[in-house]
Amino acid sequence: MLTHALRQPPVWLIFGVRQNQTMPIYTPRGLRLRLRKDYAFALMGRLHGKESAFKILQLTEAVENLGGFVTTIAAAGAVYYSVTPWEMAGICFGASILMTLVSIFGLFISPITFLIPPARVYSVLSGYGIIFIGLCALLYFAGGIWLVAAMLGGRLVGWIAGGILNMIQMKIALKHTGLPISASERSFFHAYRLMANKHGISTSLTVTDDESSPDAWMPSYQKLAMEWPMVVARFSEE
Repeated sequence: MLTHALRQPPVWLIFGVRQNQTMPIYTPRGLRLRLRKDYAFALMGRLHGKESAFKILQLTEAVENLGGFVTTIAAAGAVYYSVTPWEMAGICFGASILMTLVSIFGLFISPITFLIPPARVYSVLSGYGIIFIGLCALLYFAGGIWLVAAMLGGRLVGWIAGGILNMIQMKIALKHTGLPISASERSFFHAYRLMANKHGISTSLTVTDDESSPDAWMPSYQKLAMEWPMVVARFSEE
């Protein structure tokens, strides 16, 4: 069953604040979010005392990397069934497209939500190439170079097709909000909703004037600045 947070319409239909283009904010590992600092922290400020801004930004990374994680798991699992290169390519393509659609439509239901915690670990390790190298080695020893090529080809085609779907979504978002909401901003919205739903906090993406006031969101921002100054340094000049 869909959670309360994800029963809402797609993000670009309920994002009620038109914003001017400003300096973006960044997640701990450098994922760029084209959102106003005061708006992003107004949302995260609702969770102050329950969840830190750092954890929300970390969860954003996990949601963003969920597609890569699921595709990797699908490819590794397919080895057990001795699939052909064509089947491997189809599995990787299908997993990639499936997770793109999950992100676009916010379909964070079981068992998808169970994959988010390990996706956090994946989002860290994948940056060093450890998992990708290990997967390539596994496929090479299981089926040779053509199985590796099939995995790479399936992921590449899935990435291209997913990019096209994300471009379509971005155009729809631009029409409704005046902002080109990409997959990265969408991942932040999903991360906020998942956290908010967990604590029974409003999942609305429209912030009030009171919530936009520095008095409301500054405590969350200052906590992040004190504990993770290198993260805040990327966007503190705004």
